[in-house]
Amino acid sequence: RLTRELTSEAKHFGANIATGIGICAFFYALVVATKERGMGGGDVKLGLLIGLFNGFPNGIIAVFLAFVIGSIFSILLMLLQKKSIKDVIPFGPFLILGSVLSLVYGDAIFTRYISF
Repeated sequence: RLTRELTSEAKHFGANIATGIGICAFFYALVVATKERGMGGGDVKLGLLIGLFNGFPNGIIAVFLAFVIGSIFSILLMLLQKKSIKDVIPFGPFLILGSVLSLVYGDAIFTRYISF
């Protein structure tokens, strides 16, 4: 079983590299577009690792979940007047949470998404 899993992962390594580079490029574009006010270099590096580790489509799902969870959390903090729109909220923890959730539920999310 272990050999099969390792062989399976080796077959998908190219897709994992492409996913990592794609997520990294997307985050780098956000860093440039926001002049590092919206996202930092650490998020770019973490995006690369998430793509390499999670692969396709789970890497994309991880980023999507991170944005959704981060948005909900930020809106709640603003509604509770704990943070304002000008405050900085680190995005890394949301990326990690999205990555873990995509590893656990990614296949179910993807299957559900493509069934529509």
